[in-house]
Order: sequence, then C-alpha cells, then structure tokens
Amino acid sequence: MTKLFFVFCFIVNFCFAQTITQCKYRFDNYLNFKGSLNNRVQFQNDVIYLLNAKGKKETAIYANEIDVLARFLTHNSFVNQQKLLQNKGLKKFTKLQRDSLSAKIIDKRKVVSQDKNLPLKGFRVAIDPGHTAVNLTDAQIEQKFLYFVKDSILNPYDTIKLFESVLTYNTAQLVQKMLEEQGAQVLITRNKHSNNSFNCHYSAWLANNKKRVLDSLKTAKVLPNSKYNSLCKMSDRDLFWEFFRDFDLNNRAKIMNDFNPHVSLIIHYNVDEKNEPWKQVSKKNYTMAFIGGAFTSANLDKPENRIHFLRLLLTDQLDQSEKLAANSVNCSSKNLNIPVASQFDAGYLKDNCLFSGSAGVFCRNLNMCRLINSPLVYGESLYQDNEFECVALMKTDVNYKNIITNDRTLLVAKSYYQAVFDFLKK
Repeated sequence: MTKLFFVFCFIVNFCFAQTITQCKYRFDNYLNFKGSLNNRVQFQNDVIYLLNAKGKKETAIYANEIDVLARFLTHNSFVNQQKLLQNKGLKKFTKLQRDSLSAKIIDKRKVVSQDKNLPLKGFRVAIDPGHTAVNLTDAQIEQKFLYFVKDSILNPYDTIKLFESVLTYNTAQLVQKMLEEQGAQVLITRNKHSNNSFNCHYSAWLANNKKRVLDSLKTAKVLPNSKYNSLCKMSDRDLFWEFFRDFDLNNRAKIMNDFNPHVSLIIHYNVDEKNEPWKQVSKKNYTMAFIGGAFTSANLDKPENRIHFLRLLLTDQLDQSEKLAANSVNCSSKNLNIPVASQFDAGYLKDNCLFSGSAGVFCRNLNMCRLINSPLVYGESLYQDNEFECVALMKTDVNYKNIITNDRTLLVAKSYYQAVFDFLKK
C-alpha cells in the first residue's frame, strides 16, 4: 500500500491537471520578462492565444486542451511536438481528438517500483557538467578558466590554475556516485573531463567533424550558402562562439531529453563579474541557481522557441524547477557557508533575470534552461575566484570512493545530491 501511494503521489505531483489560472501564474512569475510578452500572449477565460510580432493570433490553447497538451509536450520528442503544434493553429480539439491524442501518450517517467533499501530506484537523473576546456589553448577560446599568481609579491610561485570544465566534471562524478548508491540511474553528458558532448576535444572536432557537420547542415538547408561559407572561413575562436557553442549545448540537451530524466542538473562554477579579467582574487562569494523562463518578444519569433515556451507555460516544470533549485541553493548555502545571492548582487541577475520568489533562484533564458524537458536546476554554487575558494578548489587531497577531489568540491556535490534526494523523496 505504501509503495502504491508513493507512486501515485509522484505521478500526480508531476502531471496534475493544469488550468488557465495556473498558466497565467507561470506567465507572470516565470516567463514574461519585464512585460515584453504582453503583446505576444493573450489570456481569456477559456483560451490562451499566442500572437505573432504583428499582433495576429497564430496558436490557440483552449482550457480543456491544457492537460492533454501538457502531457504530450512532456512525453514526446521535439519533432512530434513541432508536428502537432504546426497543425493545430487556432483549431479547437474535439473530445474525440483529445482522447485520441491522450491514448497515444506513453509516460516513460512513471516510477513503478520502490525499494526501501534503494529509495531512488526507478528514478533517472541527467547531469550536464558545464564547459569542456582543460588546456590553456582551448580555455582561452572558451574563456572558462583562472590562471594567475595569487600574490606575486609575498609568494611569486603561488599560482592559481583552474579549469571550470574539470571542476564540473569532478562534481558530476561525485553526484553520480551518491545518487547511484541510492538506486538512481544517472547519465552524464560528457564521458571525460576533457571532452565535449561529442566525446572529443574541440580541436579534434575541428579536425574530424567540422566539414562533415557544416556540409550536412548546408545540404539539409539549415545553413544558407552565405552562412555556410562564412563559418567555413572563420577562425577556430570565432567558430566556437558563432556556431559550436550552441551546437554542443543543443546536443547536450538532446542527450538528456533522450534519457527521459525525472530531474536534470546543469553544473557550473561562478566568478565575480566585477573581477574581470580574473587575474586576481575576489572577496565576494555567493551561491545561486537558475531555472527556465524570462522570455522576450524576440524569442517567440523563432518557431522552436514558441514550442519550448508552450511546454514551460502549460506544464508544471517551472514550478517543480523552482522547488528543486531552492533545495539546491539552501543546501549549498548551509553546507558551504556561503550567502545566497539577491538580484542586486550581480548585474546579470538584475538586468537579465526574473526573481522566482525563492531566495537565490532566478529565471533566465539560457539555452539549457529552455531546451531540457524536465524539472531542472542550473547551479552556480560558489565563486571560483574567491580568495579562499580558488586555493581550496585546486587541492586533490580527498579520496571519495576512488574519486580524487577536495573538500569544497565534495561539499558542492553533497549539496546537489541532498537537493535531488529530498526533491524526489517528496
């Protein structure tokens, strides 16, 4: 009886019937970036309209369609989502059409068995350790590293050398170990600390895959000839920022979505924005997390973004993401003894984000926050360039079940683990 009750609660929690009022709450609190969508989304008593940039109604979601569309957008591939919404337009589904659509939905996220000795058995957790660079050549392209002498006067040999890619991958391995010990199935989007999601270095991708990928995208008419020619001639650095970065992020999201996770973690380590170019230490240190949302009017001009927007509007993924992210921030603050960031502690929090309502949790329209089809947390646990953290993070003096790490990284991992465990347990 207890097992059945747990399964029932989990399914209800993630798939409860949605209403226009609930969708309006998400729109106001998570999605509408400073009123920029006021002319693109219209709420009425029994229908939600999406409008194009000229104010013409393009998509209608009726009240009695919300639940089935929410489940369809949760449990179907992006290709199937595209097909459905392209054909829908302003049409209203009949009861027969709604029932037919519902019958075709296969819920791959039901937890059908529990084990008191393995409380997370049946749950899947996807983890994306951010970035890829592990040498100075690649890191200078990606700009995700610290390399400086901490104090050139008192200790000229006290060099700080940190690659965020290494920190995130190490953290992901630790979290994976902890979750798997509780029965969870865990996926990591990169197979090595030095690899991207294509399981190679950026330099290897350039040598072996660049031409093939660009050629195939040109043939598929995804890349116009002018864009194709421009990308082919770009420097490695420019190609990374103009093309490869988003190409890699899209692949990471696809890997995670194909896994059908119950929750997703995107692991990053932060820096003090005012300490740029990060050649010295900072006294600041905050913990924070991002979830999806904060769409602008321009975002909805792209058809693929409208589909992601509708999924986040109609499902309860943002509500659940806020709970997961709040867990993560609270655990990180407590375990690491770091203050929680407010919207006034960094320019991007004030200018590019919406405050979710939970301390330290912000809606931000980052690629991964938009593309991943599950409750998620995009964590920024601490500032790498903090005067104490930068030294502690370089250490390799802790062996946690054959994973070499340090006290601070281990505490970051434990914070993610606690957040996920508590979230799934409830």
